[in-house]
This record gives sequence, C-alpha cells and structure tokens, in this order.
Amino acid sequence: MNKSVFLKVCSAFMVGGQIAKIGDIVEVNETDAKDLLHRGKAILATAADVPGSEQDAEIPEQEAADAEQPDGDEPTKPAGKGKKGK
Repeated sequence: MNKSVFLKVCSAFMVGGQIAKIGDIVEVNETDAKDLLHRGKAILATAADVPGSEQDAEIPEQEAADAEQPDGDEPTKPAGKGKKGK
C-alpha cells in the first residue's frame, strides 16, 4: 500500500486528469512523489502548506496562556525585594 504525499508544484504537470500549476499543493502516491521530486517538478509541502493542517498545529490561545502561568506549586517572590550584595 502506497502512502500519499503532499507536494508543492514547482513546474506544471498533470495529476488526476487536472493540471497542477506552480504553487499548487497536490496529493499523490509515494511512487509518483519520488518521480516528481527527482525530476524537479515539485518539492515536499510543509505542514503550513497542507490545507487543514494549520488548525491542528496551532495551540489555542487559552492553552498557551495557561502554559505561561505558574501552577501554584512554586512560591512567588515579591518584585523588588531581592537581596543586595554587601
């Protein structure tokens, strides 16, 4: 069974009966992907290029804010009350 691979088109070619134009993101099987990559027709698409993957890669704002907050297990020190060297 061949895996599918997402590619970013560098030079137009036919895929699935349609013309893939420069800048398009296409999904092809692994065998076709190797051929297209070898011939310089496409490059591997990044996660940001693949439709629908951006939502999965982002951390929701509330979770990011919670990650930056102390969890309450560590004692907090008042600001400006540190020791000074003698």
